[in-house]
Amino acid sequence: MIVPLLAAGATLLVAGYFVAPEPYVHAALKLQRRLAGLKTRAVVVDDHRIVYSDGGHGEPLLMLHGFGATRDNYVLLARELTPHLRVITPDLPGYGDSEQRPDADYSLDAQLARIDAFATALGLTRFHLAGNSMGGYLAGHYARQYPQRVQSLWLIAPAGVTTAAPSEVLAAIARGENPLLVRDERDFDRIIDLCFVHPPYTPQQFRKVFARRSMKNAAFHTALFGQMFAAAIPFESSLQSLSVRTLITWGERDRILDVSGASILHTLIPGSELHLMPDTGHVPMMEKPRETAARFLDFQRAG
Repeated sequence: MIVPLLAAGATLLVAGYFVAPEPYVHAALKLQRRLAGLKTRAVVVDDHRIVYSDGGHGEPLLMLHGFGATRDNYVLLARELTPHLRVITPDLPGYGDSEQRPDADYSLDAQLARIDAFATALGLTRFHLAGNSMGGYLAGHYARQYPQRVQSLWLIAPAGVTTAAPSEVLAAIARGENPLLVRDERDFDRIIDLCFVHPPYTPQQFRKVFARRSMKNAAFHTALFGQMFAAAIPFESSLQSLSVRTLITWGERDRILDVSGASILHTLIPGSELHLMPDTGHVPMMEKPRETAARFLDFQRAG
């Protein structure tokens, strides 16, 4: 009876994958975090329960994800970094597994205050800070506001450089559209195409789960986007005198935020280092995690 039972169990597993893939996605993400040496934790800050991944050895590195993304955007990169650094990747308030509060303020100042309170709750007095896209916008302004707490700054294709050439996505936003919002599965596939030159393999059933999650959050994230960038502060007017040691990483084929922003930032921030990645899109930490991590580790050793 053992063989038939095993066959029946395998059939159920396969059927479950196609009928209800959510648990499989959860298990796969949990495994990726474990392989990266990360554990899932939570803390309450400003009435928000913030879920975060935490693991590794060495000086702390706090990493902030982009709009509509989650802490797991950094899990492949974290696997390269945790042997050298303590890596902390929160789901920002309003995103991922962290709490959403429709009545809360999600403006730049409010989110910066929550990030500072989060760091304090974890006992971080001084730390390395990284951010991609919207997370880079937050990281840059956090370093401006709290320079004494930021040991080094890592900007990965950050939002906030307003004099860069208009990207495909920013041109659409200027027309009143937002290509980063997901209303159906086709929208999700389009975003993958916009973000990557060479997307990492994702099973189609997993894509459906991620698409459904994004669709569920579309209205809430639209409101967050409006609050965050309603009165956007350009980096050109805020980072000119930044004294924090900074690495700028940018994919040369970024369609979300044009790569011309990289040289503008490099000129703007005194002593900054620039790392342009050929044949790479908007999220190099997912597309080329090993190369992205190696350059950051070189940057740290040189400091």
